[in-house]
Amino acid sequence: MTTPNGRPRKAPTIFDVAERAGVSHQTVSRVINGDPTVRDGFRSRVTTAIGELGYRPRAAARALAGGRSRALGLVSAGDALYGPSSTAIGFERAARTAGYHVLLSTLPDDPRPVDLSEALTTLLAQDVAAVVLVAADNRVLDALGSLTMAVTVPVVVANAVQRDAVPTDLVVPGSGGATVSAVAIDQAAGTTMALQHLFDRGHRRIVHIAGPGVSQEGEVRRATYERTMRSRGLTPVVLDGDWTPASGFAAGRSLDVTAVDAVFAGNDQMALGVLHAFAEEGLRVPDDIAVVGFDDIPEAAHFTPPLTTVRQDFQAMGERVLASARALLEGGQHDEALLQPELVVRRSS
Repeated sequence: MTTPNGRPRKAPTIFDVAERAGVSHQTVSRVINGDPTVRDGFRSRVTTAIGELGYRPRAAARALAGGRSRALGLVSAGDALYGPSSTAIGFERAARTAGYHVLLSTLPDDPRPVDLSEALTTLLAQDVAAVVLVAADNRVLDALGSLTMAVTVPVVVANAVQRDAVPTDLVVPGSGGATVSAVAIDQAAGTTMALQHLFDRGHRRIVHIAGPGVSQEGEVRRATYERTMRSRGLTPVVLDGDWTPASGFAAGRSLDVTAVDAVFAGNDQMALGVLHAFAEEGLRVPDDIAVVGFDDIPEAAHFTPPLTTVRQDFQAMGERVLASARALLEGGQHDEALLQPELVVRRSS
């Protein structure tokens, strides 16, 4: 960096950050190191000051002088959903095999823009070479698009199936030219597979239990279901869920089963709740009504009856995310094609 007269600009120090934020340098250090006892107000002021000043710890600067960092940042949603958690695990394993270590920052269940800003600030202060965001949540992507801080390393967004929702102009002009990439599994193809399977077995009165509206994947599955049903002259019927078995159970109990011959659940956990509801009502699956899920969680093969579902290869997803991050870092080509899911047919349909 240079000053307007062309002279090298002095790199900001921890004391500059402390002065800008109006706190002690010890508080700045605690924020950088992720100390959970720092009050939210102080944490917000420090992360704002770090972003405005472009501060990086001296240890990080020395590492940069000696070569590229082998650290990668991972920002994950606060909930423990199977898909994002499995993607994060797959990415961490692939990164470790490739000689990187992963630094994790977790967002709250209901993330705000300031939460993402603080997570990124903490990771950037620890000299990560790139950041992976595993949270295809519209709230997180909105926060990503509204960042005012400079993101000076490549960013890979995992599970962002609506790629036009991923901002590509994250970098503040002059901050280093970082780039953004998105990696995802083809949710529309998976939904089409599930529905075609039910159509092939003569089902026409198919109800969809959808995931929450903040989920990009849930949105795509719902929209594909509605579009496919209408294309065949059938009436789509959607019940709202929240990914949990409890919401699937409630949806199953609310159904008029005399008007339905199949249920396409937006994930396997909601399908489990549906199977529970039908069992309590004395319905036989699949003789009276068929059930299909999505994800192929490890337990799906052991539901009663075993669940037909759409398998997503989250290990391959994690590996693709790492490959994209390395391509952005090294200037290489990365595969932008959507990963393909697989239909797994079991007794529930």
